[in-house]
Amino acid sequence: MKTFVVVLGVLAVIGGGTVVLVQQFGGWNMLVGKAWAITYEVTTEPAVAGPVQIEYLVNPDRYKKQAPQALSRAAIIPFRLEAVINAGEKAEIIATPIGNEVLTCRILLDGEKVLASATAAPGRKVTCTTITAS
Repeated sequence: MKTFVVVLGVLAVIGGGTVVLVQQFGGWNMLVGKAWAITYEVTTEPAVAGPVQIEYLVNPDRYKKQAPQALSRAAIIPFRLEAVINAGEKAEIIATPIGNEVLTCRILLDGEKVLASATAAPGRKVTCTTITAS
């Protein structure tokens, strides 16, 4: 019985110490990360054969809690990209047309649920922004 009580005491100290250490480093989400699978989309009217300038945010590692990085590139429309954004961070896509096209953007959760959408005036850039839930 005495050994049992000692073992329980040791386990309680180890468990309590683990909880204190995890909280010291920001909690489990900070240590292992919590991320959203999102999809960025950009379409245009009328259809454009040439590239459009696209800027978007993405987390390079879904298992590390960090601010998203901004990436920029020319892309052919329709544009679709699957990305990871950590919980509580901003997801954003900005598209700039090369002419008077009307651009539309969307941010989707798991490729289906629309988190943000916007359509710009002809020849204007379009921006879709949302904050992922934590």
